[in-house]
Amino acid sequence: MAMRSDTGDPDLSGQRTTLARAFPTRLDSSQLQRLALFALFVVGMAELAQTSATFFGRAQLLWYHQDFPAFYTAAHFVANGGGSLIYDTAAVAQGELALAGGPVGGTGVLAYFNPPFFALLMAPLSGLSMDRAYQVWTLINLALLGANAWMLWRISAPLARSSRWLLLAAFLTLFPVSYGLHQGQFSLILASSWASAFLLLRSGRDRWAGVALAPLLIKPELLLPVAAYLLWKRRWRVFSTLAPLAGAAVAVSLGVVGLAAAIDYPAYLLRSTTPAGVGGTSRLMFSWSGIVAMFWDHPGTLGATAAFAALALATLGGAAHALRGAFAPRSERFALQWLLLTLATILVDPHLYLQDTILIALPAAALLCMSPAGHRYRLGLAIAGGWGALAFGTFPNEHLGVDLFGLYAVAAAGALLVMNSRYGKCAPCVKPWLVAAS
Repeated sequence: MAMRSDTGDPDLSGQRTTLARAFPTRLDSSQLQRLALFALFVVGMAELAQTSATFFGRAQLLWYHQDFPAFYTAAHFVANGGGSLIYDTAAVAQGELALAGGPVGGTGVLAYFNPPFFALLMAPLSGLSMDRAYQVWTLINLALLGANAWMLWRISAPLARSSRWLLLAAFLTLFPVSYGLHQGQFSLILASSWASAFLLLRSGRDRWAGVALAPLLIKPELLLPVAAYLLWKRRWRVFSTLAPLAGAAVAVSLGVVGLAAAIDYPAYLLRSTTPAGVGGTSRLMFSWSGIVAMFWDHPGTLGATAAFAALALATLGGAAHALRGAFAPRSERFALQWLLLTLATILVDPHLYLQDTILIALPAAALLCMSPAGHRYRLGLAIAGGWGALAFGTFPNEHLGVDLFGLYAVAAAGALLVMNSRYGKCAPCVKPWLVAAS
């Protein structure tokens, strides 16, 4: 005789068993990974559709109101002997109007803020129309994205293959990646430079690490903290290559714009942060600038400048305290310290935009992969929180007056300081897979 359930239905218990198998009350790690991969696939397809529309579009599409016209116009000036005008806002506005066929940016002009040598490097693109130049520049950026993906795959060697694919998918669907492609930005150059320097330092190839760091000269405020750190640790071989390259960049820049414009360049950058300037709005920054703007949205004023300076000095001081001790790039602790250095560098940059936050992606992945297996779940959740904060883009900054990712970065830096303190003065542990992967 068939057993009867409490409801009197002899088949109900079997149906419940079937349903329980089909819809488990608790997902295991492999099921969670599959769900996450599916969600990231959907996000990736949406971002790909946007990027494709931008890439194959014409002048009337959104990208003409983004950042690429500033680089293209500066490159056009340099290629035609007008390098001294690249920091002349009125001349740039006229040039962009002529080249783009209409006003660009939210105010009708996109100022050029990078060093002159970068405009010279982009000068070959000025021989193309702006839309063709943008397409070529996007292809270069996609190649850099592939290089970053390869480095991430290398860094994630300790993880299971399914976890490596999940980490790779999370990076490729990171909102600042597609955002930077839409903007025609150069942030993938910076991310490639930062990540490759980490890998080269870890493998003991300091001279090549100096070469890898040189592209950060495009946004020199990002180079200063890591250069100071490596000087402090007496990594002289890094500077045997980095210093000549930096000297060459300065010499080329002087040749491009002339001495007068070169001398005025730092003051030009400072003027861009004032209310009368044409720089980015402080509340749209993803650093201490954005956090200060939450409470004092008056860029360039004495109060806002003093608050930013105090917070930046405190951040650098805390990072320096955590970075004391022997330089041990093969240790687990080095990954933690490199991520902390990355966060400090991001927070003290007064012009840190959404697309620049990808700098944190590979260092965060390195810490995840070099940590003990028991800690990876919590670290993974913390990284997922950062991915989610960035998925909102500039919406919290613009509409809620909250620098969500800036606050996340501060919290993450604080957590890393606590983690670093737990290492104490014990000798760093060198894991066998680290030696093999290097």
